[in-house]
Amino acid sequence: MPDAVQMPSTEHYTRWLWLILFIGLALRLAYALNQPTLDASNLEGADSNWYLSVGAGFFSGREHGTIGGVTYYNSVIPTPPLYILVVGFVQQLLSKQDSIVAIRLIQCLAATGTGYLVFRLATLISSAPRAGLFSAAFVAFHPALIAEPARIATETFYIFFLAMGLWLYVEYFSAAFGRLASGWLSPSQALALSAMAFGLATLTRAVSLLFPLGILLHLWLLRNRANYRVERRHGVIFLVTYIAIISTWTIHNAVLWNRIVIVSDQFMPALWRAAETEDGSPKQNDALLLDGADATAREDCEVDCKYQHGAEVYAQRIGAAFGADPGGYFLRQFEELFSSLAQPHGTTTFGEFSVREAAEAWASNNRSLEGLLDVLRLDGFAVKMAIWVFHLGGIALGTLGMFWSRDRWALSLPLIGFALYTLCAHFFLLALPRYLFPLEFIWLTFAGIAALELSRRWQARQLPGGAGS
Repeated sequence: MPDAVQMPSTEHYTRWLWLILFIGLALRLAYALNQPTLDASNLEGADSNWYLSVGAGFFSGREHGTIGGVTYYNSVIPTPPLYILVVGFVQQLLSKQDSIVAIRLIQCLAATGTGYLVFRLATLISSAPRAGLFSAAFVAFHPALIAEPARIATETFYIFFLAMGLWLYVEYFSAAFGRLASGWLSPSQALALSAMAFGLATLTRAVSLLFPLGILLHLWLLRNRANYRVERRHGVIFLVTYIAIISTWTIHNAVLWNRIVIVSDQFMPALWRAAETEDGSPKQNDALLLDGADATAREDCEVDCKYQHGAEVYAQRIGAAFGADPGGYFLRQFEELFSSLAQPHGTTTFGEFSVREAAEAWASNNRSLEGLLDVLRLDGFAVKMAIWVFHLGGIALGTLGMFWSRDRWALSLPLIGFALYTLCAHFFLLALPRYLFPLEFIWLTFAGIAALELSRRWQARQLPGGAGS
């Protein structure tokens, strides 16, 4: 257990924090309110229309139907339900156009809340509010994080709930171990709220399903044999609360549809798509899965009948892919994970061309000044380049910040653990830049800590007698 450290007051930095958060909110609102709402086909990505239609269908009172060209089945919703419920509920109150605006406004507020939570996390880990300001600023001005709340997609909510759960847990640890007695929440209350936040995150994106086991492992690493009963009670409170939250969807499906679902039924498909080199559209995937395998249509299907592939079909295909070339399987998984980690999410929002491909084409051809200017003049180049800088710079600084926070492992390990958990999960599950995008706030939290340390070292070199004198 680390020695107790008195954390400096953040009052002096409050004015700067609110300024950063206000600018971040203004940028998000300015972008979000300038995006189309009338034509769903103009929304960013096909998922947006799917969430809107399935959300409206959930509250339609019908088992299945078609809305906005999308067929929904309330008895077989494949994804976690929370975002669908939020989107659907808003559409019960407002028209579709106004609903999209309202959802974007809510997501802008959630994204701004994430900025505050990142400030708190960086401040708690480093005991330096200036590090928190750096982290909050990185989040506020990250172009991809500015644009994300305008998308009708799960990422903004998922990131917010994760940040909330991690902050409450770190705050709980701080209060429990005498580092920062916040007073407004007892350790048990904060721990229960943390479990609720993680539960809501899992009901938004299923990949975090097993991460709370890592929190329990962290509690065990911090165990104090003198308070064994208290710590065991804390672990039970956390686990029971988390299970209670995520089991609501299981109970819903069991009672209404006689179907057992733990958050989502897409784990096996995601494992298969990660292992399959020729996967593509749903129609292409059906063709691959039906090759020599049995598959049946829904028994109660009336419209848009699709094949329902059983878990054994996916297991068979995964086993075949792995058994054919185990070494190639692991190498391919690593390459796809590394490629998805290096490629920032959100660049396609600002144009279909690839910055990397354009730069490679220029470098491999004549490398002329005119050619370079042509690349710089491409529509959306500046924004895309900024996304690349924030993304790769965030990973580099974030990794450095993790290293420099190693002596405060008891506070930093939950965040580092989530990053490692997500990377390990997507080594086996389908890895896409979008799926790794929630790690951005982890990198930026530690990037603020690294930025402060670098500024301190630079200032020390400028002083008489410093290393640079």
